[in-house]
Amino acid sequence: MKKIVFTFALITLLAGSLLAEVEKVAIVNFQRVGHSEYVYNAMKNKDFQSVFDEDNNLELIKLKDADKVFKSLGYDYIGTAEAAAIGTELNANFVIWGSVSVVDIATFKVQLTVYSMITKDVFPIIFDVTKKKEERIEAIKINLVIKIKDSVSAEIQKLLDIGLQQFNSKNLQSAEESFLSLVKIDPTIVETYLYLGAIKFLQKDYQKSSEFYEQGLELDPENVTMLDYLSKTYEKLGEYEAAAGNLEKIVELDENNKEVWYRIGSIYTEIEYFDEAQAAFEKAVELDPNYAEAQLALGILFYDQEMYDAAIQPLEFATNAYPDIDSLQKKLAKCYLKTGKLKNAIAKYKEVLIEQPQNVNAYLNLAGAYRVTDQNDEALKTLLSLKKIAPNEPKVFFRLADVYLAMKNNTKAAEMANLAMGLDNKLYDSYLILAQINFNYGYEKYEKFLDYEEKYKDKSVYYGEKADKLVADRDKVKQEAYDFFCQEESFLNKAQERTDDPSALKEISGKRDILKQLKAATKPGGF
Repeated sequence: MKKIVFTFALITLLAGSLLAEVEKVAIVNFQRVGHSEYVYNAMKNKDFQSVFDEDNNLELIKLKDADKVFKSLGYDYIGTAEAAAIGTELNANFVIWGSVSVVDIATFKVQLTVYSMITKDVFPIIFDVTKKKEERIEAIKINLVIKIKDSVSAEIQKLLDIGLQQFNSKNLQSAEESFLSLVKIDPTIVETYLYLGAIKFLQKDYQKSSEFYEQGLELDPENVTMLDYLSKTYEKLGEYEAAAGNLEKIVELDENNKEVWYRIGSIYTEIEYFDEAQAAFEKAVELDPNYAEAQLALGILFYDQEMYDAAIQPLEFATNAYPDIDSLQKKLAKCYLKTGKLKNAIAKYKEVLIEQPQNVNAYLNLAGAYRVTDQNDEALKTLLSLKKIAPNEPKVFFRLADVYLAMKNNTKAAEMANLAMGLDNKLYDSYLILAQINFNYGYEKYEKFLDYEEKYKDKSVYYGEKADKLVADRDKVKQEAYDFFCQEESFLNKAQERTDDPSALKEISGKRDILKQLKAATKPGGF
């Protein structure tokens, strides 16, 4: 998954979408001080309502309704706790309280306190008004309305900064709360749903993640980033067709996106829509013939469908691009064999070695070609020659181990596998070979166990002390088989921890299926 990058451009975009939703304002317990009755009545009964009626983004809750709630709650004064309770009761975004007092015969001072229900911030507003209506109206607009709007911008900026900081510090629960608060301020900010979807994805709540992404796409159906992340979420939910569908929407917008074509092919391969997968991989390769991942995927797709001739070209490319993936050389050799081109391939590898006697990959390819035709002596000879050239190359040793396994020399195979492991214990191949060796030993014991079981049925021969000895031998060999199978399982676990190669994982999975049955059959106790 690509990392989500939050940039200043996003902050600007969020700030630019302010006040898409109406902000509700409650003015409560507005009082007069001294001989300010005329201005007080004018502001409370007409001015405030008139100013807010002109603004499409702000809505003033009727003052009588606000005062009614204030009185019903039984408050004598207002602090932040009381303001929060009043705001909740009135479903307001801002709660304002204060007074108007006399400065001189022509001037009056308005002192207000504003409480934000979202950020819980409190800020004062102080300004002067006169008895002239137009001047009062203008003063309210400049000093109250504009500052409320500025505070909304500040709220979004603050919540965004907090949310990003929490997200980047992996405090996902708090980040989620911050972004949900942004949704309350303005549910039309597309990117907010991207953050929320990402948070839920990281929390492995894939269903909720998809819902957030879908909400974002309702607002912006062509948002490529959202389509991309929703596709990954659908994959986690096992909704592969929906995942591919989202990616196909991306290539409708940008048909030259090779990475997306590759991902489409990978998803269709997963659900065995092979024609669609082939078309997607081929499109990726068409856009970039050197796109190794797509060449590899296309080659394996052809190989798995036994389309060996078609598989040769992409597998040749992949073996050159990924010389460390040992299984590719074996697949390519099999393709040569199945298409009658193996002799030509062997001749080609030999020619390369004549021209480039130090070419490690040519040796490995030649050995692989010999192995696929069971020419194990030739494969061994080739690899022993390579061992002299590359004595510190671990793959030489686990390829030797593979040949010794084929020659049923478990001791030499284990020796080579351990040498390879000593050179690099992070490669899975040696552990897989050691797992196979333990399987071989365990299965030999298992067959002896089955033989003892069969003999024990003949009561004409096995009774008394003879039967007791047979039972003891049977139990001993059964335990030995079980121990070898447990050791095999341990090596399979270590191999799996060290690879993400699909072919290797598939092989490990197959071995586990057989192993599960054999462990059950040899588990100590009961027959």
